[in-house]
Amino acid sequence: MNRSFEISKNRIVCSLFVLMAVMLAGCGKSGYIPEGYWKLVEITENDKTVKEDRLKDYGLDDAYISMAYDGDPSSGCAVIFGVPSTFTCFKDEGYVAFMSAGRANYAYSGKKLTLADENVKMVFEKSKDKAPKIPEEPDSIQYAVNDGSHEGAVGTAKKEGSLFSGAGDQDLGYEDENEDTASGEDEGYDDSNDGTYDLSYSNPREYFEGDWYGWMTVTGRTDFWKQIDGEVYDAMCRVEMDDDNFGTVTIFDAGMPYEEPMARVKVVVNDAGSDPKKGHMADDNSGFFLDGDFDMHNKWDIDPGVFDWSNYMMITGTYIDGNEEEAMDYVFHFKKWGDDWSDFSQKPPHFDWYRKLIDAGKPMPDAPPED
Repeated sequence: MNRSFEISKNRIVCSLFVLMAVMLAGCGKSGYIPEGYWKLVEITENDKTVKEDRLKDYGLDDAYISMAYDGDPSSGCAVIFGVPSTFTCFKDEGYVAFMSAGRANYAYSGKKLTLADENVKMVFEKSKDKAPKIPEEPDSIQYAVNDGSHEGAVGTAKKEGSLFSGAGDQDLGYEDENEDTASGEDEGYDDSNDGTYDLSYSNPREYFEGDWYGWMTVTGRTDFWKQIDGEVYDAMCRVEMDDDNFGTVTIFDAGMPYEEPMARVKVVVNDAGSDPKKGHMADDNSGFFLDGDFDMHNKWDIDPGVFDWSNYMMITGTYIDGNEEEAMDYVFHFKKWGDDWSDFSQKPPHFDWYRKLIDAGKPMPDAPPED
């Protein structure tokens, strides 16, 4: 089977953060990077390129570099996935040194700025707009549910409740949501919770263990999955730990509820992540994803410490069916059940349903609503 597929989201995500911590190859141009706002417009991995109009699919449409943001021509800050990383520009040597770790060679010509290593090239373009305010790192990850005021879902999202409800269907219509479902009545919920959730943690097990709600999207590599390229679907995740290091991750949605889920995978948790308290989670090469065994294509490498979003984890991978005929790349964005998503712009499709439940202190059910 030909596996020269589209550029891998998983590789891009990993490479962007590795980029901040390694010496890059390439020739730098003498002189400071010109002052101003440089927007990411293109990423190339080997010979596969993501252009500006598709960066949103990877969560990179807001990535940028701001030079001389504090009045110092040698100071810069790269903001990727909303995470700031400050650096100093050494004009004579032609590289930038990041405050976190590592340095990178740079080259610019006119309105183009390029960072590149042997696998990934990032191209930024000078913008006439004023650079956004550099985001601040949060002082605390702990959270208590707020007074209930919130915005609705941002962006466009299909109303189908399940991943499979769109793929292969000709009729993509839907019925209006049943508002009674959102109330949690007659669902067997425990009414004892007072409306707040303890989302504090002191070690990786406490961070990962529990219920997570969010959304997923796919990039089809074959025709079947290309029908739903870029669409957004509700997803739920339950992490059940056997001890401090070993557990099971179950991912499910409206069409594939907890008892018959989309995926159930054995995992290993440790403190080797970017943030030792959040830790790192990886698959234990055991379980299933959709209709196949969890195998080499589905490797999970989950390091929530690289992001500043609270109570967040991202799961990325590639699915290839048992006959090696259909394939897709997938991305899950999850937040702990009880988080208000105030620091994350793209909300899940049924965010209003979710907020009614957490404002009432309800636990996560075994499936989101299905339209």
